[in-house]
Amino acid sequence: MIVSQNLTKRYGEKTVVDDLSFTVRPGVVTGFLGPNGAGKSTTMRMLVGLDRPTRGEITIGGRRYQDLSDPVRHLGVMLDARSANPGRTALDHLLVVGETHGIGRPRAHEVLEMVGIGAVADKRAGGFSLGMSQRLGIATALIGDPATLVLDEPVNGLDPTGCSGSGTFSCDSP
Repeated sequence: MIVSQNLTKRYGEKTVVDDLSFTVRPGVVTGFLGPNGAGKSTTMRMLVGLDRPTRGEITIGGRRYQDLSDPVRHLGVMLDARSANPGRTALDHLLVVGETHGIGRPRAHEVLEMVGIGAVADKRAGGFSLGMSQRLGIATALIGDPATLVLDEPVNGLDPTGCSGSGTFSCDSP
């Protein structure tokens, strides 16, 4: 369960998240909706410890993300689809992430297939379209087989008309 209690974030005089409290229960799909600049991404960044709250707290199962013993297995996160090193292949990116968490090559291949980019596993991420980068970001979030996913703009750049096949996010055009 994700719990935010009185979460506030200020940058100087500007308040971007103001006294936000909510609970996300297991098994429930929850979305943040709002205009650009409403604090959605900042809230997710505070969830994973990339930004520190000015006040309040946000926890996963009663613990801060940075205090989880193996966070990638609790919470799969994609905050920026273009976060992979552009010089690495899709497979190498996942292997690096997996290596830091004791996750091997078979799972990396599995999630690449799951999101529909197994055919481009050996292509460099820097040459990926936004949609392919998005799929790699989702694969990265899935690598630890987490109980919960946090995805910032997960369908941005995905082309549903070009997608088909057996994978969850399969797409014909590599």
